[in-house]
Amino acid sequence: MARLKEDSKHKTNSSIVMTSRIRLARNIAGRRFANAATREALEEVFDSCAKVLSGLRKFRDGELYRINDLSEFDRTMLFEDRSISKELLEGGAGRGVYVSKDGSASAMINEEDHLRIQVISKGQNLPAIWRSINALDDAVEKSIEYAYSPEYGYLTACPTNVGTGIRVSLMMHLPALVFSNQMEKVIRGVNQIGMVVRGANGEGSESHGAVFQISNQQTLGMSEDEIIKRITKYGKLISQFETNARLKMLEDKPVFLHDKFARAAAILKSCKLIDTAEALTYLSHLRLAADMGLMDGGAEFIGELDALMTTVLPSHLQLEEGVYDASPEMRDTLRAQLLNERAAKFPALKLNRR
Repeated sequence: MARLKEDSKHKTNSSIVMTSRIRLARNIAGRRFANAATREALEEVFDSCAKVLSGLRKFRDGELYRINDLSEFDRTMLFEDRSISKELLEGGAGRGVYVSKDGSASAMINEEDHLRIQVISKGQNLPAIWRSINALDDAVEKSIEYAYSPEYGYLTACPTNVGTGIRVSLMMHLPALVFSNQMEKVIRGVNQIGMVVRGANGEGSESHGAVFQISNQQTLGMSEDEIIKRITKYGKLISQFETNARLKMLEDKPVFLHDKFARAAAILKSCKLIDTAEALTYLSHLRLAADMGLMDGGAEFIGELDALMTTVLPSHLQLEEGVYDASPEMRDTLRAQLLNERAAKFPALKLNRR
């Protein structure tokens, strides 16, 4: 990952890549894809996949959820944890997810494909994730025959996933590129090389708090190793763009940057109502300040902010406060109270007057 040059003004940067994820799309040979299957067939696939997953070490002591048996609150919790997709959030018979005890791995059953296995890790950790998910995939394949073509590779419900069936993604914090109006240029450039930039929750989602998901579009005609190396390469390049934008803003527009940080700290300490998007925006500003060495606490404080960016999400907030049927207006009040309390304990900003 690219790093800020160390000098008396700021510390080394290390947190532009927040998390890494690899997802594999797989289907059972001889079975209709989920979107064309009967309810009975979906239930059979669900039972078969659940039985195999329950025997894997990674999912031992994990939880199996049938989506239609869950409350809206519980579904949203899984979605906010990135264990399920927006499509699975909406439910349906014979659909569900197996989540490992530590939450780092999940396997969606009958979402778009019969199985969508994913592993997530903090930071830029794609090689280790690939070893983990490849072992999981091999273990499943010992019991389930995958739909596979010698010519095309793994067969999937959506043609864009045919081949390796792999989606490799980096969750990146890119506030300086947003501030300097360079994200559109980055997105266009990424699209031209067979990659895509989306919001934090994938396709169709918005980016709140300057958090973007960078992933591959091409799955056919490239090996898994080639795709991983490609995402790693361009993830580093985008990190360098973000680093350069931070340095340039600190040099050319220090008052603008410091004003963003000071306003964020003041609002989080004193707001009375705040929605999710606004809370994520101000937490993002302070994360940038911490990452640039303009707040004490270093990596530990950045970790605290990352956790808080999850806690302020609707279902996590209600769980934190012990209120499970709060209206949007009540959530905005509870969120403000939580942030007031946490922000009062944040380390002070280190802003030099110019």
